Amino acid sequence: MGEVARAELVPARPDVWPFRDVPLTPDPMQAFAAVFAGVRPDLGDEVHVAIDLLPMGRTQMARRRRKLARDLDRQGATRPPGSGMWWGQALSGGGGSGMSWGQALSGGALSNTSRSSNTGRPRDQVGAMERLEQRDRDRSLASTLTDQTPHFQTQILLRARSDVAGRPPVLVRSLVACFEAWAGENWWRVDGTRLGPWFLGSDVWWRRRHFDVRLDHLRWASGVPTVVSAATLAGLLVPPTTHCPSPNVIRSGGVVPPPPRSLPEFTGQADLLPWGEVTYDDETRIVGARLAETYFTASHGRSRFGKTESALVRFVHVARAGHGCLFLDPHADALTRVKPYLADQSDRIIELSIARGTGGGRQVGWNPFATAGQPSDSMEDQGAAIVDSIAAAMKWGAINNRALSITQMATQSLLELSQQLPADTAPTIFQLATMLSDEDWRNEILPALSPALQSYWINRFPKLGGEAFTPITNVVDRLRQSPSIAALLGQSQSTYSLRDAMDRRQIVLVRLRGTSQIDKLIASFVTYDLLRATLSRWDLDPARRWPMHVFLDEVQSYDSAAGGLLASALEEGGKFGLRMHLLNQQPTRLAPDTLAAVLTNRSHLASTNVGYDSARLLSREWGGDVTPETIMQLDKYEFIGQLTDRGHLTTPFRMRGLSLDATYDPPPEGAQVDELEDAIDRNSGRRPIREVLDELATLDDRIVEHLHSPATVVPIDQPREPVAPRGPYREDRVRTSYSYGDDQ
Repeated sequence: MGEVARAELVPARPDVWPFRDVPLTPDPMQAFAAVFAGVRPDLGDEVHVAIDLLPMGRTQMARRRRKLARDLDRQGATRPPGSGMWWGQALSGGGGSGMSWGQALSGGALSNTSRSSNTGRPRDQVGAMERLEQRDRDRSLASTLTDQTPHFQTQILLRARSDVAGRPPVLVRSLVACFEAWAGENWWRVDGTRLGPWFLGSDVWWRRRHFDVRLDHLRWASGVPTVVSAATLAGLLVPPTTHCPSPNVIRSGGVVPPPPRSLPEFTGQADLLPWGEVTYDDETRIVGARLAETYFTASHGRSRFGKTESALVRFVHVARAGHGCLFLDPHADALTRVKPYLADQSDRIIELSIARGTGGGRQVGWNPFATAGQPSDSMEDQGAAIVDSIAAAMKWGAINNRALSITQMATQSLLELSQQLPADTAPTIFQLATMLSDEDWRNEILPALSPALQSYWINRFPKLGGEAFTPITNVVDRLRQSPSIAALLGQSQSTYSLRDAMDRRQIVLVRLRGTSQIDKLIASFVTYDLLRATLSRWDLDPARRWPMHVFLDEVQSYDSAAGGLLASALEEGGKFGLRMHLLNQQPTRLAPDTLAAVLTNRSHLASTNVGYDSARLLSREWGGDVTPETIMQLDKYEFIGQLTDRGHLTTPFRMRGLSLDATYDPPPEGAQVDELEDAIDRNSGRRPIREVLDELATLDDRIVEHLHSPATVVPIDQPREPVAPRGPYREDRVRTSYSYGDDQ
């Protein structure tokens, strides 16, 4: 059991003498925290500080004041200053001095400098220091007796236990020293009696059991209680503040408004979007936001704090609910994790991936230069998307206007060429390098171009030096070095169309390799294609513009490469069915235009732990209901969120993030992996990478050969029609262990 030391603290003087009112700065809890920081559980240390309080009623306090006044007069205590009355008269307002007890307590008679009403001696015979000390003591006693603030019966019990001999008494003495901060006219002392070298305190054998029963079972000692005012105990009644920086203090995490009870509980409903777990009256449930009120969302927070995992839960839900959706994963890990949860939706999944080891050596085809099936008047927008994507990813600005001009002319030339070639011979992005660096090939295709372009290549381009177009060819060469990227962008005939995916409510998985410049270029292509495909839906009836939920993870990595495109998508895409969900670590790392568009247009906003600048930004966005320090103290998987509910923004509230395994039934290990990949091959039209690269190596020659053959008219496909909605959402795949009334 080890050694045990005990101590009870009692006032050193009658409790009418006041203790010091301890301020909260510096925090009096700092001393206690320092003692507890030295407790060693590995040595069997165990420390208890019990401060028991029992409030006193008005009648008890009045009775106590009268008794204390009689005791003080009986003991010959100093009377109220200048009153000539005994304490009982002062408290009752009586006496024959012609002065009320209020005047007496205010020290009104102290202006009489000729005589002391108490001793009859000339006041100048008493030392100045003694007079000041006596006056302060009298006023303190008077203030104590007339104090109308709440009072408590109090007992303070200290106990320490350890397996190491000698440690418990040291720990108890350290705790006793913590109470020195309250030493004033009165102070706390250890209860007991000293007999020569022995001290008979709470540790003597006949008091130990009674002490332990009082501490363990909240029993009170018989006899005269210790009474202390609430002001005196204030430093012990509040938890440690920010002025107590000890790391061993458990923090509350700051003040956050409670979760609104109007939020519907999510149990798998297709028309709700799950957001997080909240607690109502000790009951935990998942709350959701209505999809009809969800246009744009933003989730912020540090890496590995749960924002991507929660977003994957929402992505799986909208996919299973039959909505079209896209997830752009810069690191490929998230989509590897989410794939098994979409096995029952395999006939709708399309994968566009440049991550290593994905696709089983097969690749989808995506040619931004393909014009087959595109209206002839869309070439201008198509060319602008290509040029802007390259310029944004390479961070070309006004000083790179020559490179921009060359890229524009080369892109327009290849698009005109594509319109005159069959789909399987359309030029790709890799023909940009051929166009700029191979004069013989360029001369072969010139007759197929418009007069304006012919004039540019014949009269103006030769006057430019090779350094003018080197930045462009360098980009193309870097793309060509990656087999997966070359196979993705090097197929003349696209098997991937984001517009088709939107209209067919398909599930699009976009996987990058990281955040290199080339990855940013692919992300830039995706985001520009996203906006172009969204705006192209103007020709559809608004009722048939099925929502497309787009999740963009680590958006700060390619937001600058998108050149303000995300801001445009947030501002313009909503009426065409685009629903964007942005995830990033720090909102302050977003481009200013993007950040302004997010905060202006967002439907729901959530954040876990972020840096100070971002925390200040979010605190202002939430109207100061949550302090920046509170946001910065959030633990892993804890979020503060603000949702739109019935047309109104809720107050920000605390919630716990979701996980795939806790929300959905975990799929069996390795379940349907091969079948899923086969289905993605069929949906995406993936082809062997080696076969695609072999075709790309001969594309330049095949283009020239076709131009020398008799002209062939390439028909333009008719506009697409969106497919009918899918069947009902399978709610049996979501756990329904929570229930929350009927408000769904």
